[in-house]
Formats: sequence, C-alpha cells, structure tokens
Amino acid sequence: MSAFEPASPTYGICDTVIGHRLRGSDRTSSDLPGGYRLSLRTRELHGPVQAALAAPSPTGPARICTARFSALTPLPAMSRILDAVTRYAPALPDARDAHPPREAVARLLTTGAPFQQPGEPGLFVQFGPAQAWLDGRRLSVTLGTPGNGLSLTLGGPWDAPSTAHLTAVVLRELTDAGQLAGQVTSLLPSGPWQVLTDQWHPDAALVLPSSPRWDPQDPLGRRFSRALRALRHTLRADRPDWDFQELISVEGSAVALRVTARERAVPRLVRTVVGNGAFGPDRPGNTRTTFLPTDLPPSPCLAPDLMPRAVTAPLDLYVAPEPERDMYGVKLELGAWRYVLNQTGVLYGPGRYPFHQHVTRREKDPTAPLNDRLVPTGRTVPAPVRISPDVQNRSWRNEYVQLTPVDHRVEARLRLYAGDAPGGALVRTVTLEIDLGAMRVRLPDQIPAGPLRHQAAVKGERILALLVTALQERGHGASEPRVVLGPWDRGDLPSRDA
Repeated sequence: MSAFEPASPTYGICDTVIGHRLRGSDRTSSDLPGGYRLSLRTRELHGPVQAALAAPSPTGPARICTARFSALTPLPAMSRILDAVTRYAPALPDARDAHPPREAVARLLTTGAPFQQPGEPGLFVQFGPAQAWLDGRRLSVTLGTPGNGLSLTLGGPWDAPSTAHLTAVVLRELTDAGQLAGQVTSLLPSGPWQVLTDQWHPDAALVLPSSPRWDPQDPLGRRFSRALRALRHTLRADRPDWDFQELISVEGSAVALRVTARERAVPRLVRTVVGNGAFGPDRPGNTRTTFLPTDLPPSPCLAPDLMPRAVTAPLDLYVAPEPERDMYGVKLELGAWRYVLNQTGVLYGPGRYPFHQHVTRREKDPTAPLNDRLVPTGRTVPAPVRISPDVQNRSWRNEYVQLTPVDHRVEARLRLYAGDAPGGALVRTVTLEIDLGAMRVRLPDQIPAGPLRHQAAVKGERILALLVTALQERGHGASEPRVVLGPWDRGDLPSRDA
C-alpha cells in the first residue's frame, strides 16, 4: 500500500508547528507539499513564535507572509491560520492591488465591525473581545490586552478580497467562534434548521431556516416563526445558561433565533434600515432591513447619507397562550414591597441601562497550562440581570424577573400568578417593555383585562422604579449597586411584610 502523500501544505504545516514546539527548537525549517516553505523561530522556551511562509513562484520561493504569534496562541489555531494564508494568498497577484484601500476591505468583511479611530491610521475591526488592525501590509489582532494575539505582515500584492478573507479567518480562529454553534447544533431536534456562527460576536450563534425560499402558502413566515418559538422553549429548558433573542422582521414574524452565552454579556441586535441606493434611505426602493448590534461603530465604507439608522419599532412582546401549572409556584399579594437586584458580579456602566458586567477574554492559566481562565479586559457591556421582591430571600420561583437590555428599552420576562391548581399554582409567562427614554411601561395587548393585567401593570411600574433608583445611585458616583440590593445582600434585616 502506497504511503499517503498530501497535495496541500495543510498537514505539513501542522506537523512542523507541533514538532517545533515539542522539540523546543530555536529554529525549524520545512519544505511543504505544493512548493511552500515554512520557517519557525523561537527566541526563548515556550515564548512567542515567529514564522515566515514562502510560496512557489517562477523565480523560486517568494515570501507571502511573516507572522508573530504570542505564547498564549493555541498550536491548532496557529496551524490553521498559516494554512489560511496559503489558501487566501492571491494565486495571480496584481501589483496594482498591493495596497487595497480600507473602504474596499471593509465592504468585503464577513466578520466583525469595521471602524476608524480618530487620529489613528488604518482600519480597525471589532469582533467581541478581539480587535484587528489593518494598516498597509500589516494585520495584527489583539485579544483584550497588548501582547496577547498575533501580528501578520503580508508579503507581495494582497488584494482586498484576500485581505478580507484572511482577517475573518484570523478573528474566528483566535476567538473559538464556532464553539457555541457546535453546541447548539448538537441540541437541535430534526427540522428545517441550520446553525451559523454570528457575524458580530464569537459567543453568539444564529439558527436560521435551512431553505430560505419564499413560501407562497406562508408569505409572512408565520409557520416558521411558530416553529422557531417552540425551538426556543426547548433550548431554554436544556440550557438555562444561554440567552435567546428572536429576530423579528418588519412583517412581525421571527426570521432567526440568536443564541448567546449569558456569562459573556453579548450586545443584542436591533432591526435597522440601511440605504442601498444612490439617493439615501429616505427614498423608496433604496433601503433594506437588517439586524445590527446596539454598539455598532460607524462604518468607514459608507457615505453619511447611507449610514445605518436604527428603527425604534416596538419590541415583540410575548404572552403564553395558556397558564401552566407550577407545583412550587407562590402567590404574592401586591403589597408595599419593591424589586431588588438578585445577582452578583454586576457593576454600573454608561448608557441609559445601568447594569453592566465586565467583558472577559480567555487565556491560558499560567498555574495550569492545560486550562483556560477568563480575565477582565477593562471594558463593560450591558448585562441581563435577575430581580426579585425584597421581602424574602431565595424562595420566589415564579416571582423572579429577568431583565434583558435591548437599547434604551429593557425586556422584562415575568411569570404572573394566574390562580390556584391542584398541587401547585397556575402561572402565565409574559414579557413587558420598559422604555428608559420615555420612562414608561408597555404591556402586551394579549394580556386579558382584569386581575392579570393589573398585576402586570403594577409589577411593570415597580421594575421601572428599580431602574430609575439604580440610575440615580449611579449618577451620585457609585460604581456598583448598593441601594438596589436586597436587605440580605446589604447586611440589613429583611422585611416581613408582603
């Protein structure tokens, strides 16, 4: 049986990188299949790795990339990035494309949000905790702090498509962008689904229809919207540590489900109108609707009149069709109690929504090299939080409320007491919109008039009062919540009155 001889340099790159690290070599050089040549150098044991990659040419090997990887870069990611360089380097480069304009690269990016820093040259791309910088022939990526990431210097003419592809690959490899999508895929039941990694953040995944063709029997997409909502409930039961956001189209139907890791505080998406014509977004036929992050910076590739502008459409509020029985459900009278924050690790941050949490990055633990650890980057983002009544501790079940920031609005998820049932209580799940711009509460129209709607209105006003109190405390210079904590977290004696 003949030996396996790969035609691409993929396996050779992997073997060379791993062999260089295992042998602790100072220098390693290897000829790869296809005429490529890889040289590696490490100045100190387990220190940063310098790499030079050359491609075949009529005059001999021509250097297409030099790279510097930090010591924290995993070896598989290093190998895949060098392999991506061989795949995306232009086969027939054109010298006129050696320095593509940053606007051309920004238009072709499929990962991250491009932006420009005032007074700084080049193009920046933000992808969760990772930030890429493109300037001339240099592509560098930083993960949270300087010194953690990599730097690539592209040799030879690299055109705009090749540069954009390589930037996307590097950002996804260094942030493990496909990890959450793989976990979601493993939990999906059989159905018309496909799971993609998110374009804007590595700790997010999108569940989309596998066949996005227009159905003449269901022009508004109601059928798929109902299936997507049922899927959300199934995934929420399996993974309570995930957050879910339905992306609602202008027709009012859910077109996708965005799954995010709750501990990473990923910014939500908002429906946005983007101009795609020469006469601006206010002219008919020159706009399209898309979904963009709430913290998206201005794009350098669009003229001012074509910049995205958010649509302040009302949130798609939810009301469960029927009450469900909860054997541990409790009934709380609408007395003089108030809501308090029932979550740790929360601090105050800028914006209309007060509750934030630190953005973290994953790095190797120096005390245990085989393990990773999460390290704060110094940035904060709005974070979902849990609140509860202040009259008792850790025994509320259906009285807990989940607050999820959207923009200047907050989505509050409640389970309202709807009556007694044999062996428990009846509860009904609803969502409310808390508008911190207009300082008002919006209830879903589907909530029936009577005690249930009155209960939702009273609790909505108390949620708004909690957020206003937090904003006032932040305005007085507090860096973390204190006044809005429960008496058990402040060290006070809890009230016994409900």
